[in-house]
Amino acid sequence: MRRGEACGLEWADIDLDNGIVDINKSSLYLPQKGVFDDDTKNTSSRRVIKLPQPAVDVLKEYRAYQAQERLKLGDQWQNTNKVFTAWNGRPIHPDSVSCWFHDFVKRYDLPPIHVHSLRHTNATLLIYSGTDLKTVSNRLGHADVSTTGNIYTHAIKTADERAA
Repeated sequence: MRRGEACGLEWADIDLDNGIVDINKSSLYLPQKGVFDDDTKNTSSRRVIKLPQPAVDVLKEYRAYQAQERLKLGDQWQNTNKVFTAWNGRPIHPDSVSCWFHDFVKRYDLPPIHVHSLRHTNATLLIYSGTDLKTVSNRLGHADVSTTGNIYTHAIKTADERAA
């Protein structure tokens, strides 16, 4: 997912029993408006994707943690039904995710990458493991398979070399 798509997720968008996420909006920030939800980048960005079981397990744990926080905060908690929130339940500022990730990378002396790099890594690994380009494109929410092909040419070449 794109950063804004993850920030826009609500619990109603996630079917934990079947491991499915409906990506249907993006969370944005404008100084004059604050944090708000808007349409996804384009119509093809609206998509439903399957989650791996470890992600489902983490989301279940996180939902339980969030419920405990809501009880602890009482009327200070703002019930937005967002998956990812500020400490008090308010929608999370998309830049907060980038700042936290930057701090995490620095703290653990990892290569300097950005949150969006995780999206690229996932796509590259899918292609490398033999997932067809159309499926990768759909999971990324690209309007055209050619977009995926152009962005991930290096991964396609590596996968082809591996196949040879």
